Amino acid sequence: MIDKNARLEELLEAMIAENETITARAIVRRSGDVFKNATDITRNVDRRAKFEAAQLRQETIRAAIDRSSKKSRSELERLVEVKNDDIGQLKADRELLISSHRMMIHAVAQMGGRSKWKQFFEEYDVAINKLHSMDAIPTGEVVTLPPRKS
Repeated sequence: MIDKNARLEELLEAMIAENETITARAIVRRSGDVFKNATDITRNVDRRAKFEAAQLRQETIRAAIDRSSKKSRSELERLVEVKNDDIGQLKADRELLISSHRMMIHAVAQMGGRSKWKQFFEEYDVAINKLHSMDAIPTGEVVTLPPRKS
């Protein structure tokens, strides 16, 4: 048996790649015998959501192409360079923030307050998980050093 939802996704991706206007009837024509009628797509909640999302994505792509086609090649190259510089700066800022965040957590942990810090995020498991995935929370054991001798 054919997974109609998976087949629909394949058809939608192909239509976007080929810049073919996405309509329910166009999908039926391309599907062979998978979909018999346009209502096979529009009446099913999951398929309709995928269909509408693909239409919106196609509109967005077409609008971006339309905007960019009005600019010269040198202007587009300049814009790409500016955007790449922005991305580079954002990546550097992100790395700085992660490093700073790790050191603040480490400093709090050294003073015995990691559990207090973690209380701020108790209801925000998503935030804690994201910080872990970004490697922003230091790992390792905190060791108490003996006091310095004068």
